[in-house]
Amino acid sequence: MNKGIVLILLGYIIWGFFPLYWVLLKHVAATEVLAHRMLWSVPVLLIFVVLIKKWREDFLIAIKNPRELRWLLVTAILITINWGVYIIAVSLDRIVEASMGYFLTPLLHILGGFIIFKEKIGRIKQLAVICAMLGVFYYIASVDVFPWVGLVLGFSFAAYGILRKFITTPAVPGLLVETLLLAPLSLSYIFYLTESHQMAFFNISFDTDIWLMLAGVVTVTPMILFTTGARLLPMTTTGILFYISPTIQFLVGALVFHEKVNIHQLVGFMGIWIGLGLYSYSLMKTES
Repeated sequence: MNKGIVLILLGYIIWGFFPLYWVLLKHVAATEVLAHRMLWSVPVLLIFVVLIKKWREDFLIAIKNPRELRWLLVTAILITINWGVYIIAVSLDRIVEASMGYFLTPLLHILGGFIIFKEKIGRIKQLAVICAMLGVFYYIASVDVFPWVGLVLGFSFAAYGILRKFITTPAVPGLLVETLLLAPLSLSYIFYLTESHQMAFFNISFDTDIWLMLAGVVTVTPMILFTTGARLLPMTTTGILFYISPTIQFLVGALVFHEKVNIHQLVGFMGIWIGLGLYSYSLMKTES
């Protein structure tokens, strides 16, 4: 099998099974889990950036460029929102809803490209976006609780990807800069929790401490696999394989955690899935 496909599949599969990891920290406040996730990502990212010459050079260029730093601060805020809301989704048993947000991401990229970059959208992609939006509207109308989790995840991740086009720094050194920019905020919050005796770290169990410390490895590993694999594959393959991740999340939520999915929600998802099918067809047609 192609090395790029193996790497990117591993990355997508890890992202898909993320709920199984974050549920281990369900007893810890989502804000503390997020703070640890960001802080423990820094040393892991530093190791990779220091070891890989190209990433080290990209990192040094980025921190000397005020324009890059401004954009990376914006994307840092967006990815923090995305990470935090996903942790909340797991704690609130809304994993199926979270998967909806990630199913939407590629289609929101199309919409963003049209609005921000004035990109032309072919008829098939237009139909894909319309089907997905109709699915989302039906989903919203069918549920008792407004699906803000899925929508925030979808829009924040799509916005992160779109704004990344304004940034020349590659994904991994860029993520290091992003986490470093917000590290003082995370440290301040950890200090606050410590002073107010609300800290879970070192105060609940050894297992909890280990899961919190490993949050950095769990966060960075799929990103490294994805970045490395994407370099070896056409964008079409990368884009289509992306659906593996939210599909696994959907199945984990429905089958492992037994989240209820009624017929109306499935109809909403069908609109999104039809849109994704049309989008995939348009990608393959463009490449062929």
